[in-house]
Amino acid sequence: MTSFGIHQIGVVKIEKEACYIEISQLYTTGLRHIEQFSHIYVLWWISMRDNPLDRSQMLATPPKLKTSIETGVFSSRSPTRPNPIGLTKVKLLRVENNKLYIDRIDAIDGTPVLDIKPYLPGDSVSVDEIKLPEWFDHLKEE
Repeated sequence: MTSFGIHQIGVVKIEKEACYIEISQLYTTGLRHIEQFSHIYVLWWISMRDNPLDRSQMLATPPKLKTSIETGVFSSRSPTRPNPIGLTKVKLLRVENNKLYIDRIDAIDGTPVLDIKPYLPGDSVSVDEIKLPEWFDHLKEE
């Protein structure tokens, strides 16, 4: 298998009154027009789970379940995975210089940010079209 590098572009900041992503100065030109989007995808490094044990486990119990089902990590959103990459769709509240203020994120303060992508209408799938294992059916109601 090929190995390659990833460059951190920013960091998650969670303060008392605000949640934002601070983009490194090297990458601020890449923010041009981002304020024109209402939502963005944030790809982030699950740094607290970046260890040989978590990277080698191929079975996990998915979060948000009402029952305990062990499944493959690629069939779950478990933070235990070979490449600990998190993905969260967030509402972009405002942009101030190199700071993207967002409504929330399921990462912790200081989490490395790998990439930002705009959310587009075609990224969404209607609930009627979604196929899920039965143990995730309760999510269709949320």
